[in-house]
Formats: sequence, C-alpha cells, structure tokens
Amino acid sequence: MKTEGKIKIAHVVVASELAGAQQIALDILSNISNENVEKYIICGELHSRSADFIKLFEDANVSIISVPELKRSIGRSDIGAFSKLYKIFKEHKFDIVHTNSTKPAIVARTAAKLAGVKKVIHTVHGIAFHKKVSQPLRTMYWAIEYFSALFGDFNVSVNKYYKRFYPLIITPGIHNGINFNNFNFNKYEKDSINFAFMARLDDQKNPLEFLRAASLAIKTYKGNKKIKFTLAGDGPLMNDCLEYINLNNISKHIDVKGWVRNKSEFYNSIDVLCQPSEWEAFGLVFVEAAYFEVPSIGKGVEGVPEVIDSSRTGFTYNGGAEEMCELMLRYIENPLLVKEHGVNAKNNALEKFSVEIMVKKYQEIYGIS
Repeated sequence: MKTEGKIKIAHVVVASELAGAQQIALDILSNISNENVEKYIICGELHSRSADFIKLFEDANVSIISVPELKRSIGRSDIGAFSKLYKIFKEHKFDIVHTNSTKPAIVARTAAKLAGVKKVIHTVHGIAFHKKVSQPLRTMYWAIEYFSALFGDFNVSVNKYYKRFYPLIITPGIHNGINFNNFNFNKYEKDSINFAFMARLDDQKNPLEFLRAASLAIKTYKGNKKIKFTLAGDGPLMNDCLEYINLNNISKHIDVKGWVRNKSEFYNSIDVLCQPSEWEAFGLVFVEAAYFEVPSIGKGVEGVPEVIDSSRTGFTYNGGAEEMCELMLRYIENPLLVKEHGVNAKNNALEKFSVEIMVKKYQEIYGIS
C-alpha cells in the first residue's frame, strides 16, 4: 500500500547478514533525513545469524521484508523469487527500488521495472564475471547482467574499474562511504608491529597468501623488533589456515581471532592491514583501517588501487606471498613509514570516503533532498 505524500524506497540484498553491500544499504537508508521517506530493506531468508542485521535496520526505522526464495546460488528458486518480488513491488508501489549485488541485479531489477516502479537503481558491489571465472562462464554472466541492466535507470559502480563493462549504459561512479562516528580512535604505543588480516576465510579473500607471507617474514627477518600477525575472520578455509599455521610452526606468532565484534578495539590494536583478495570491488576494510591511521597492503585488483594510494597510504602489489612479505619487511624496518602512510590514509579517507559524501550522491540520483 502507498501512504499519501510519502516517498517509498526499498533496497534489495540477498544475505540477511551485515556484509559490505548490506552495510552500505543501511548507511544510505539511515542517513536519509527526509521525513517524507518510508524505508524498506528486502532480503533473503532470515535465520539465526540475522539478529544484528534485524536490530540495526529496525533501529534505523527501516521495515524488513524477507523473501526466502532469494538466494545467492542460481536455481529454480529464482523463479519463485522473481514472482514474489514482482507481487511485493506491485503491492507496495515503491517509488524507488535500489538493488545491490549480482542476484538482485538480475531478478529484482527486472521484476521492479516490470511491476511499474518509477526509478530502478542498481549498485555494482562486485561482478560474477571476474578473472578467476572461466571465459565461457564470464561471457554468459556478463551477458545476463548487461541485459538486466537495460531494465534499470541507473547502474552505479563503486569503482571506476567496473564502468568499462557497461558501455552505452548510464553508470555513475560512487565510492562507498564509512560512518566514522561509529568508531573510537584511541591508538596506543606498542612494543611490536602487528600485521592483520580481517575478512571471510574463503578463496576470494585469500587468507593463505597472508599466512604464507607471514611465515616468510618470520623466517626472513633477523632484527630485534617484535613482529606479530593477526588472522581475523571465519569461513570455509579456517581448517586449512589452522593446518598451515601448525605445519609451519608459526602458531606462537599468529593470533587467530575469529570474527571481530568490536572493530574499534581491533583497529586500535594493529599497525598494518593486509588483504590479498583475488578480486575486490572496493574494500571497506581499507577505509575503516585508514581512520585508525592503519596503512594497508592490498593486492592491486579491480577497485583496490582507487582506495589504496600506493606508496602514500599503503602499498598495492600484483605478485604473491613473496611480494607481500617484501612490503611487510619495508614496514618492519621503517616504523616511521608506517606512521606516515597511516596519517596519509586517514586524511585520504576523511576527504573521499565519508558516508556523508556517499549519501549526498545517492540522494541526487534518488531525486530527494
């Protein structure tokens, strides 16, 4: 139902957990101050891990609609998801539907336009046709997503790199933003240098490369400085990571944390963030770390070079564990460089990647003030 005089905005995501795309949707919706806006988040199935997701959206006065048929994997459920989404869009008469990530780009964007939604916007938070996928699948995934883009009004990219894949389609670039007010910066002096990884432990995030680089650094460095490593996160490669740590006898040097609950406490405790992702649209963790004057070492894929200004706010690299290790050693041997890059990173983040900048640009696309 449509409330008279109200503008109805719905974001669509798949997972009902607070990952990157969900956080951006939350930040956009919670920072729209217009009292005439009704806000909704449409997601896949709610489950036991959805508690934080539900609380944060409800606290932001965002109504939650669950569509259990909306799943990350491709299958028969997509037909049910399309049908249910179409009915929801028809019933609620949204003025704006904003889809996030690949599956909503295809299923929800098409359903929204066919249901008569006035303005359909999609944000490309990542692509299914990245370089690690076989060429036939890459071509098929690209063709499907490009076709679905024809059903939208704006196809926003979180980096400049992705814009090349959408010729003839309006694709403005809007970098992700962080609400820095959620953090408590309280850096303290330490008697060691701590290199940290924080992400899902899966093939994309590539935690084993971080551990290989850590192992090389431990065996290579012969100086007197104390070096530490932190592995934060969980996922399908957890057992592989633990096995590697034990087989290489580096357990006394590496703190395995699991998921981080208190980000401020985590970032205040580390010195350099290391993220060797095989593909990465943006990397919110680089911006989060920067606020705490923590420089980053990241693989220079996709949108990462737009976030890490190499040799000024951290380093990007294109090799493997050996190259990451070399960059770790540069920081170990030059602590003033860690400080310099950290201060530069914070200034860069505040200037370019605030939630205020991001929300202002999306509100311009929405056509609301």
